[in-house]
Amino acid sequence: MRSPETATASDVGSPLVAVVGTLNLDLVVRTDRRPRVGETVMGTSYVERPGGKGANQALAAADIGPTALIGAVGDDAAGTTMRRHQDAAGVDTRHVVEVAGASGRAVIEVDADGDNRIIVISGANDQLSANQVIAALNALAPKVVLTQLESPRSVTAAVAGWAEAGDCRFILNPSPVAPLDNNILSAADPLVVNAVEAEYYCGDRLLTDPGDMARRLLEVARSVVITLGARGVVVATGGSVETFDVEKVHAHDTTGAGDHFVGSLAAYLAAGSDLQSAARRSAARATDYVASPR
Repeated sequence: MRSPETATASDVGSPLVAVVGTLNLDLVVRTDRRPRVGETVMGTSYVERPGGKGANQALAAADIGPTALIGAVGDDAAGTTMRRHQDAAGVDTRHVVEVAGASGRAVIEVDADGDNRIIVISGANDQLSANQVIAALNALAPKVVLTQLESPRSVTAAVAGWAEAGDCRFILNPSPVAPLDNNILSAADPLVVNAVEAEYYCGDRLLTDPGDMARRLLEVARSVVITLGARGVVVATGGSVETFDVEKVHAHDTTGAGDHFVGSLAAYLAAGSDLQSAARRSAARATDYVASPR
């Protein structure tokens, strides 16, 4: 359900947010504890549900404002299911292309504490091209464009370059971590990472304080947000570094929580919020998300 503050497509004429990213069918196994290497344990439940970082972030953004998703699905039942799921949530899917082959999949283990371990099989997502993405962005003309690193690296570079060349804010969520050219990182406003990703892009394992990591990342990115789970969020802009706490809740499932945060952040920024306010509101939404049964 959309929140009361949600704008409609007729209010704006074009999406405020374009998310470039993956659509995967999540295969979720719940178990009391995750197995050790070579060990077999019994699962407690199994469910298949639409997911993927791009899809998750688009759903979160669309709950706040007009949002479009740019991606690729296969010509299988999973692709049809995932597209319909986005359509039902009000996401503009005109630029989700269908290609021959299987849609992406993600195999997810969730333990009794709500912690997860994930394996992603890209499938159709790997067939999304930079040219397709540029054409879609030209047609959509969003205020904010958001992408991650599950898509081909040429797509990531194309999104950053397109945003830099026009009047569009570029949000980068570099997950899963991979080497990136400085020109991509330097376009990010903000660069949104968790603690593990922050350590990777800082390139210094001795740098463990989140505030210090944010300052280091500001040397390459225009602004930085570091999510610390239950320990809070760090927001860094210019010479300012702020850390704020989040509400402590029992986590039912942390899968997709980071995506929910980033998608919400993109929508709030597109609607005119400053980064600190957008981060606080997005953290509250992500907290509610992890506490909700799915």
